[in-house]
Amino acid sequence: MKILNIEVTKVERTELGYEHWVAVTYQAPIFKDSYTVRLLLLMDFVVNNKEVVDYLVREFRYRDLVLHSLEIYKGGKKGA
Repeated sequence: MKILNIEVTKVERTELGYEHWVAVTYQAPIFKDSYTVRLLLLMDFVVNNKEVVDYLVREFRYRDLVLHSLEIYKGGKKGA
């Protein structure tokens, strides 16, 4: 799996903390196209450093991207 782009789209203060909505574009070997998903990072503080956001997505949300790609793949096989 190859992550093509990570972009923070929205940061919002809630009673749980700071919600960082992140758009992640990735491409998996089983697909021809790339996909963009929105992930939520919930933190106690605002993260302004893009490198920190990139690290958090690559290290802690990578599994979510793999599971998403498998769901898309399963859905495509059922529809075919």
